[in-house]
Amino acid sequence: MGLTMLGVGALERGDAQAARTFFEEDLGVLRRLRDKTGTSYGLRGMAGVAALRGDATRAARLWGADEALREEIGQALSPFDRAHPDYEGLLDAARQRVDDASWLAALAEGRAMSAEEAVEYALQPEPDRAVGPAPYEPSLPTGLSAREVEVLRLVAGGMTNPRIAEELYLSPRTVGQHLRSIYRKFGVHSRAAAAREALERGLI
Repeated sequence: MGLTMLGVGALERGDAQAARTFFEEDLGVLRRLRDKTGTSYGLRGMAGVAALRGDATRAARLWGADEALREEIGQALSPFDRAHPDYEGLLDAARQRVDDASWLAALAEGRAMSAEEAVEYALQPEPDRAVGPAPYEPSLPTGLSAREVEVLRLVAGGMTNPRIAEELYLSPRTVGQHLRSIYRKFGVHSRAAAAREALERGLI
């Protein structure tokens, strides 16, 4: 658990190299322990590393493997799992880098892996290729992610959740999750109050 939390902290700082180091050691221990619950965290962490580095295909395979493993052991994502690191933000950032067919194919490839195969894949050296910076910022000085700021600006512009979803290529459910996170971080309970906070903080 210590290695897992160190990896999570590194992801939240945007430090992909440190996160990989922690999760590699984590998965090495978990492979010996045959701990599937812990392995799920490790695979999800390595998916986050790939997303930060802009390797959407690798990230999708690892997320697919994690989804399949969590279904096998009956473990749903908790609110903590979604918030630390920003699960939806990392997922959205990776998803935008590839076309639908490639994304779905990579997810399916990951889901077809056994837990052992997924760990072996996660521990393989990452391809030495040049990629542009991932379109993901773990956190801004306000405490919001870059995606949350985008959502907030559109909320302040009077857009409904379905319209925001269309604008940002998200699902309405994901927009709702971002809004709940914004409310929690700002300590408010309405769209209007969130918009006022954004104005006062110079976000819009």
